[in-house]
Amino acid sequence: MKGDFKYPHLDDDLKILGLGSLFCGINRKQWSVNLFLSGNNRNHIRFSAAPILVRYRMLNPSKSYTRSGKLLSFAVDDAQDWKVGKIDDCPGLAYHQKKNDSNQYCFVANVDGTEVYIPQFELARVLFYHDPFMARLSLQHNSLNEEFYIDESGEKATIHVLSEAEYPLCYYNRDDSRRFLSWVLLDTQARASFESISAGLVSGKNLSNDGNYHLWDFKFNPPSLSGVELTVSGWHDFASNSFFVWEIRGLTKLPSSVSGEIDFVNPKYERTVGGKPTRGDGSIGTAPEQFNLDDDELSDTDKATMQLQSDTVTISFADAFITNRISAKTRTVNHKTGDAEKEVCDKNLSANEKEVTGTLPGGSWNNINDQTDDAHLYLNKFNIFLEMVDVLESVHGCKVVNKETVKLPKVGESKKHWLADSQNPRCMAIVELIYDSQLITLLEIDTSDGSNKLSTMMLKTGASGWVAENLESIKVGVIRKSLGWPSDFFKHELTESGFSGIPHPKSKHSGKLDPNEIGPWAQRFVNWMKR
Repeated sequence: MKGDFKYPHLDDDLKILGLGSLFCGINRKQWSVNLFLSGNNRNHIRFSAAPILVRYRMLNPSKSYTRSGKLLSFAVDDAQDWKVGKIDDCPGLAYHQKKNDSNQYCFVANVDGTEVYIPQFELARVLFYHDPFMARLSLQHNSLNEEFYIDESGEKATIHVLSEAEYPLCYYNRDDSRRFLSWVLLDTQARASFESISAGLVSGKNLSNDGNYHLWDFKFNPPSLSGVELTVSGWHDFASNSFFVWEIRGLTKLPSSVSGEIDFVNPKYERTVGGKPTRGDGSIGTAPEQFNLDDDELSDTDKATMQLQSDTVTISFADAFITNRISAKTRTVNHKTGDAEKEVCDKNLSANEKEVTGTLPGGSWNNINDQTDDAHLYLNKFNIFLEMVDVLESVHGCKVVNKETVKLPKVGESKKHWLADSQNPRCMAIVELIYDSQLITLLEIDTSDGSNKLSTMMLKTGASGWVAENLESIKVGVIRKSLGWPSDFFKHELTESGFSGIPHPKSKHSGKLDPNEIGPWAQRFVNWMKR
């Protein structure tokens, strides 16, 4: 994931002071946004850059900059009750009267007597614009129906990606991207809000004076967002008791009607069978330390997509749900490297949508910091392990005092925090139990994708809070050892007698255990506890 990118058509260190009208040439498909920049500069950029278009953010920074603005947090009762105004209406922004973005639409919320002006584009950005694909789709009528077919006739909803859909396969490899796409497709309010963008464009666009361009001031209908907690930054004018939002930094407790599990089926998915794991990144590309984003050229559907790092927005759903990437076909291989071979990108990338006429490797921003509390939903991945724990209780007199599931973190460029087959988060189960007055902690890693053979770790910690205090070090250590236990850390903290790996019973199927081996497996744990 790279953060050092620049647009050659823009100067260095340009601060975004305003976002103006969208425009599109007659008989053209790609929309752009007018930018009003520091130093009285004006320019434009493709709408595909929507994920990074934030007021008072630097474009082409030559050094690190801190994020600007006074922070404000508040809860939303019902965003659909917010008034609609324009930037020009905000009394604390008198200096905006001469700016060309003064006619852009805002939502106006009353927060304890303060009028908070939220640019409509900024709210849509944090709800929907996390990649160029969704930005493009939002401007096209009936686009969701043309890309996806939803089957809700079974026990769980299945989202079928149509064969001609242009959403790059690597985006489906991110559980947070799949989660937000599921929300847009399945939640009634979210979908209606997303589709109101293209409806507003069709009814609200105008011709430029010279007749060569369509112009449109961005506008949409928000979902209710009831109960959402917003953290924003911007300008607080105490004299007029008004607050103008530059950036939404956090959006938590997002309501959703989606629940349980959602399956994604893509005809391009291919599940590899057999073979030994090898190093490799799979479906993303690598690039030089610095590279340029071509704002005119489209990206090639057959070339790799580079993940681009930008400042993130923290988002979480009030009620968690998970998504699964389902393979429609299988392929026998000798070695596993992921969904595609690693591809080295040249210095030039395109951050625009993919099309067959494109010539450059693609670039896609990652601006989601998904903090949804969903680890507990993956507990069923440990069914046989938990059955063994039940045997420890029922047969051997152990008493379970704590049971939880945590997700392993991303560390560096490693992809081990994802399951290789489903691309869901890889989790670790933690079970604390008492045996013969001593505290024992069991750690089990989900290796159901067959990526590694890893024993269950047993710890004699002496205190119930030790694992919680050292959990981050343990999780990072597991990833850094490429799905191995950080034995040196355990040895230093607990001594050699304080930890031991208990191997899984032999199994004919990678990542699965024979239920008949549960009893003997539990006995091996007890044998070590007695030492």
